[in-house]
Amino acid sequence: MSSREVTVNKSFLIKMAINVAIVAIGVVFVVGSFDVSPGFQQIVGADQYSRAVASLLTVLGILGVGRAVLDYRKGAFDEEELKIVVEMRRAGKRIGALFLLLILNIYLIRIIGYFESGFVFLTLAIFVLGDKTRRRFLQAVAFALLITAIVYVVFGVMLNIYLPRGLLIN
Repeated sequence: MSSREVTVNKSFLIKMAINVAIVAIGVVFVVGSFDVSPGFQQIVGADQYSRAVASLLTVLGILGVGRAVLDYRKGAFDEEELKIVVEMRRAGKRIGALFLLLILNIYLIRIIGYFESGFVFLTLAIFVLGDKTRRRFLQAVAFALLITAIVYVVFGVMLNIYLPRGLLIN
């Protein structure tokens, strides 16, 4: 009886880990979506929307797992690292900063309101992810102001969807 050495490709393991994490996050959000209140004056309630997005995330993660297994069986993985891992290492600080800005945005919504926190988030995210020059900051402010105005007109005025009230925009 000979012992058979099993070697698993590192790229395959990384791709599987990423896809399994996506499935796990999707499942957690699907389960969590049952605690979201249905909303009011909306065609599609907040509970249905979040459940649909989480379900889509779960399905895409499962498809990614299946694709990774099929690619592994075909021998499609080489020994080079996955491009996504290399890019994530390069952008590690920016990804961390964006994650912190997202958490800040979530807390600011309750304090200063949805539109104001969205403006702050967009301005800082564009500035942090790009060149840190004065001109870039002013462009970020202008772009964030434009996007905030568009979101306000579409959701607040045209669709009449309630969003958390703010300091400036009620």
